Amino acid sequence: MCATGVQAVAEVQANPPDVVLMDVRMPELDGVGAAAAIRRASERTKVLLMTAVDLDGDVAASMSAGASGFLIKSSEPGVIVSAVRAVQLGSTVVSPGPLTRWTTAGSSQGSSALPNGPLTERELQILQLLCQAHSNAEIAELALVTESTVKTHVSAIMAKLGVSTRLKAVVRAYELGLAKAPDA
Repeated sequence: MCATGVQAVAEVQANPPDVVLMDVRMPELDGVGAAAAIRRASERTKVLLMTAVDLDGDVAASMSAGASGFLIKSSEPGVIVSAVRAVQLGSTVVSPGPLTRWTTAGSSQGSSALPNGPLTERELQILQLLCQAHSNAEIAELALVTESTVKTHVSAIMAKLGVSTRLKAVVRAYELGLAKAPDA
């Protein structure tokens, strides 16, 4: 257990864990800055940030820093445990309240503003499922296609969004208003 963001970064550098669960508000180096430093120090370490004070901008800053999730501390213990497991498996997790504000604050430019061409209707469907933290296998089942087809669509989506990871595709989708928050 670390008391500061600086200590958390040092600990990850010395002994990289799979997941770091960390507060957004920390002395010396806040959780957002620490998340960015941790991701630079250990590509395999995922960061799940938590906060008691839900401020606009925290989710976007956290995701831009490389965090894999953002939760409100008042979340039920089972939700927190599930979020840690999901992040460890490569999913992105955001509490519903911050997620709703984050998506409604996003740009309304849509996919027509993408430099590499607009997303097709099917790509938008796959992107929405990706934003709901579904795995390729789950997306294939829900979209009634093969997992190989999902991988092809995800690659095309990432190219059109100009990003290099699934997480960045999710963040970009919300920034552009291409994804909607799940129903509460």
